[in-house]
Amino acid sequence: MNRKMLIKTLTALVMILCAVPPIIMGGIPLELLVGIIVCLAAIEISSLEDGKRHWIFATIIAIACELMIHIQPQTVTFALGMWLIFMFLCDIINQEMTTDRIAYTFIITTILSLGMQCVLRIFDAGFNGLGLLFVCIACYICDTGSYFVGSFFGKHKMVPALSPNKTWEGAIGGYVFGVVCGLLFGFVVQQKFASVPIPSSMVITASLVLPAIAEIGDLSFSAIKRRWGIKDYGSIFPGHGGILDRVDSLLFCLMVFNGMMILWGIL
Repeated sequence: MNRKMLIKTLTALVMILCAVPPIIMGGIPLELLVGIIVCLAAIEISSLEDGKRHWIFATIIAIACELMIHIQPQTVTFALGMWLIFMFLCDIINQEMTTDRIAYTFIITTILSLGMQCVLRIFDAGFNGLGLLFVCIACYICDTGSYFVGSFFGKHKMVPALSPNKTWEGAIGGYVFGVVCGLLFGFVVQQKFASVPIPSSMVITASLVLPAIAEIGDLSFSAIKRRWGIKDYGSIFPGHGGILDRVDSLLFCLMVFNGMMILWGIL
């Protein structure tokens, strides 16, 4: 294992040790975890255009996201509408604010808010932390598998314009790992130990779908990075970049899993 991979692995272990306890416990610890993710993401979003820290803008983004995370489902349309109007108002008042910055800020904050709202919904649905871990495993095992398989066996570039290091071999290998680990965790752990087990048909469907969604989420956020000519959203996590580099694919998976809960009549 080379030095780069070692740093990436150790950082991942530290992140897991910090994130898993709040996910299992729920309540205030989970709310704090969500709040930390939102605050770190707000800083990265506010500096997306020029790489500089814009603390007032970051604070506004964090407050707006927290409000949208905790609103009632029937008011989501209203909240997003008001946030969009506010964004354009900033564009009108501040001549240094570009339309691109407004558009991408709205897109990322909407994805972030909806994804973090799904964290709380999945926990409150009775799946508890094991339900959240199921989504995380299907997502991150795919991501990890893609990295390792691609590092050792990758030859054919997938979308070099968006992500130069991603290969088809890595994507396929990561997907297979994500599916297998999702199925194993869903049937062996979640269904046996959770207070409310995920239906078997939903475990199978989610295990097949979520790893693919994780790939789409990762590439989608890579497209935004390429638009601004940056490699990572931040540098807070050695070997991993910023918080948005870590939760990009997970946000997509959380939203899709939330949709599955609706389809299966759980919400």
